[in-house]
Amino acid sequence: MYLSKLTIENFRCFGEGVKRLELSLRPGLTTLVGENDTGKSAIIDALRFVMGTTDQEWYRLEETDFNAGANPKEIRIVCKFESLEPKDQRAFIEYLTYDAEGDVPPVLYLTWTAKDTGETTRGRPYRRVEMHSGKNGDGPTIDPKIRELLSATYLRPLRDAEKALSAGRGSRLSQVLHHSEQVRNVGVKYDPEAVELDIHTLNVLGIGDLANDLLQKQQGIMDARKKIDTHLDGLSLTGSGIRSSIKVSGATASDKIRLLVVGKARPLD
Repeated sequence: MYLSKLTIENFRCFGEGVKRLELSLRPGLTTLVGENDTGKSAIIDALRFVMGTTDQEWYRLEETDFNAGANPKEIRIVCKFESLEPKDQRAFIEYLTYDAEGDVPPVLYLTWTAKDTGETTRGRPYRRVEMHSGKNGDGPTIDPKIRELLSATYLRPLRDAEKALSAGRGSRLSQVLHHSEQVRNVGVKYDPEAVELDIHTLNVLGIGDLANDLLQKQQGIMDARKKIDTHLDGLSLTGSGIRSSIKVSGATASDKIRLLVVGKARPLD
């Protein structure tokens, strides 16, 4: 199936009535071209609100998302999907809209609305968000599990690439590396008992294990630990056996967590 029509009302630069956006689309690649502040980002963000995305970012509705002239403050976004395959019709069967004569294949309408109630919850404005099916938005509410079938992948604009690829376990870079088969499978584990070691054959986790082993055996680290342990002996009860430990952060975590590589990429000059 594909998104054949998008209607946006009272969302950012798009108003209502003749000022609303009605965008017809065709199957295949769609490119939005236009000057700054003409609504390109608003179209993408509207789709993100309706379908949800698989990225790690939590997207919150803000006051500035409501069109300045909207009265009452209510955003309405309608997506129409056509050319549903049999598997799509089975998945969305209770939400489909059928032609009265039965001559046209069923279509899927999603109507997403956000109303500013004027109330507050925990110090923040309360906005009621709903999503219904049906041509006029009067069909059954879309179940959250069904909505997951519509989730799309959102790729940040290149202007945000440096921030998205910065260091951090939750960064886009770490997510990409974590799900890369080459990062997970290429190379061998580190064996501290091996007679000969070729560091170039180690996998990512093996490199981390080697670094952790070298760190613990570094003379300066060992001397520092002795001083710390001597100090702990004077503070602890007899027989408690408290000893310091210095290692690479996350060295004892599971392989899955360790593969969430903390890295940083630089954009090309």
